[in-house]
Amino acid sequence: MRIKFLLTLIIITSGYSAMAQFKWPEDPEKRSDAQTKWTLFSDTEKAGNYDAAKGHLAYILENYPELSESTYIKGIAIWDESWENGKTEAEKDAAAAKVMSLYDMRFKTYPESKKDNIGRQAISAYKYYIKDKDPEKTKYLLDLFKLTYELEGNEGFYSTGRYYMQTAVLGYARDIGLTDEQLLDIYNRCTEHIDYQIQKAKSQNKSTKSMDAVKEFVDKKLADLNLIDCNFIVEKLVPEFKANPKDEELANKIFVYAFNGGCTDADWFIDAAKTVLETKPQYGIANMLGSTYLKEKDYVNAKVYYEKAIEIAEDNTDKGKAMKQIVLMERLEGNKAEARKMAIAAVEIDPTLKEEMYTLIGDMVMQSNECNQEKSQVDDRARFIVAYDYYMKGGNQLKASQAKSQFPSGGEIFTEGKEVGDSVTVGCWIQQSVKLQKRPDQQ
Repeated sequence: MRIKFLLTLIIITSGYSAMAQFKWPEDPEKRSDAQTKWTLFSDTEKAGNYDAAKGHLAYILENYPELSESTYIKGIAIWDESWENGKTEAEKDAAAAKVMSLYDMRFKTYPESKKDNIGRQAISAYKYYIKDKDPEKTKYLLDLFKLTYELEGNEGFYSTGRYYMQTAVLGYARDIGLTDEQLLDIYNRCTEHIDYQIQKAKSQNKSTKSMDAVKEFVDKKLADLNLIDCNFIVEKLVPEFKANPKDEELANKIFVYAFNGGCTDADWFIDAAKTVLETKPQYGIANMLGSTYLKEKDYVNAKVYYEKAIEIAEDNTDKGKAMKQIVLMERLEGNKAEARKMAIAAVEIDPTLKEEMYTLIGDMVMQSNECNQEKSQVDDRARFIVAYDYYMKGGNQLKASQAKSQFPSGGEIFTEGKEVGDSVTVGCWIQQSVKLQKRPDQQ
């Protein structure tokens, strides 16, 4: 029984230690000392007595640096508060240096935490040093942000790109040796990151407003430098792309730079967009390619890319927009049955298109004189009843009234031995049966 109790006690104690994440010294005297100092440090820190806490912090760091990662987390918070409230530049500089050293000590002692927290260090450093024109401080920031992206990838905090781009732009202006190509590489990395975060948020039905603001900021910072124009793309990037048209990274650079610079009419831009679409399917690019071919009246290729846009769209509004374009093309090509089919599907996807799509179908029916067999006035005019029904589905009262004025007359119905309410089938591409109605002026 006693053994079982001791085992239970060991398990509970071990669980508590793991949960608390403390590494107490094995020596009883040192353990007692460490526990006392930690209690004093923790109590003074919680009470907001940071000056007293700093003394206990220094003692723990010197004597028990592996006691707990919480030592560094609390220490960073204490010294950051000192920076915030520093009255002189010397005080703020000392506090900033202390925070950076605590981050470095934390990562050296707990290397596994570096991947998830390097971004915190970088953003803290940005706050402390971004206004400092010392070239070494700017280089330090750039190195930190570069390392942040290497370790955290696209999963890091979405605002990281804003700080990295701002630092790069200032470094460029401060003439620290940052080349045009290096600045563009930083821009590309920040853009890749924020694009990923935006898509991730959309897939989780979260707002992207703050992320869109970061993307706009990064784009504007690059645009303000006037580093890139169409000549830059044509002279430096296009020849390399033509030699290796499957280069995903290069294609993406060309696409982004050309899109921002307004160089979107060239064949090389279209080729780059296609490469980007193949490797990183995006609704916007597919839709843009569809629109480009539509302007050229190349309906075959336009449909290919609008269909791709429908396939990869994550939003029903976007799907509906692409489907609407296909409807319009089918109508232009005289494929009225296919246009109707796609129009109805578009309404099912995006009900806001209801009036527009059903009105379009009604218009096609109204204008289908080729469907008249010229054997029966009643049968030929039944087409307008079909149009009327579509207009009513779309809520277009004006056009419904116009269609109704073309219904068969009571005399025509009587002459042909038919009655109001009889079923009449409209053939041709329409292929629908309707109940006979007469014109409203025929009572």
